[in-house]
Amino acid sequence: MKKFSKYALYSVMMLAGAQASAAIVQVDFGDFTGSWVNSTATGGSGQPVALGDGTSNPLLRWGVPFNTGGPQSGYDFDAVTGFSTAFDTDAMMSPDFQLGMFTHRNNIISGDGASLLSTDLMLSTTVTIDGGTPINLDFVFSFTHNETPNGDDPCANGGANGSGVNINGCADIITVTTADFTDVVTVNGINYTINIQGFLANGGFATGFETIEENINTAVIIANISATGVGVPMPEPASIAYLGTALLGLAAMRRRMNQKRK
Repeated sequence: MKKFSKYALYSVMMLAGAQASAAIVQVDFGDFTGSWVNSTATGGSGQPVALGDGTSNPLLRWGVPFNTGGPQSGYDFDAVTGFSTAFDTDAMMSPDFQLGMFTHRNNIISGDGASLLSTDLMLSTTVTIDGGTPINLDFVFSFTHNETPNGDDPCANGGANGSGVNINGCADIITVTTADFTDVVTVNGINYTINIQGFLANGGFATGFETIEENINTAVIIANISATGVGVPMPEPASIAYLGTALLGLAAMRRRMNQKRK
């Protein structure tokens, strides 16, 4: 290859490469807080009571302890503190990160008292992308609860009483859904969405839990960030014009050099 061609190719590669550099942005999350809302229960004393709403560790308690002085059944949530992450928009998806840990405390409560039927966990934070204005975010997780009678056989999960998760009596059953998070944050022409991956328990994502009587069950909420409107960066119109002008100039120079050789 002639020197001129090498220089021409190098110039084109430099112009194109300048447009294809990765776009790294910083994403800052504020401290997360949670609240238990919209709780429903069966009749009787020991109706659900939310404790610590609007904090990083909201609690929900219900029921009348079967043994005097014993603990109620309940849900706990431990939210993460604020954190920052670097996001390569060319990758279009950030690494997964945690939002907090959910815990179910399955204690023995009296059948004469209240049993939880459903509740929502509202998780709130702020997000700042690429040094922009902080934006308020709310995530809602809806729980359906089956406080099963301990003496049933078979149990509500279809298993035999006295074995497996029903070893101490029928296990309580929880299902959880995540409200679709559709708000899109647009910064510098890039659309960002925080995606809830789900509840990670026992090495896999789960939409339901079965908790052994007199035991606890835990799951970690996992999320990530996706970006749309990106991919392999394309040159801006002005850059295309500059590139076209450069190529025309190089072609003219080559014609003049060829004429001199004649």
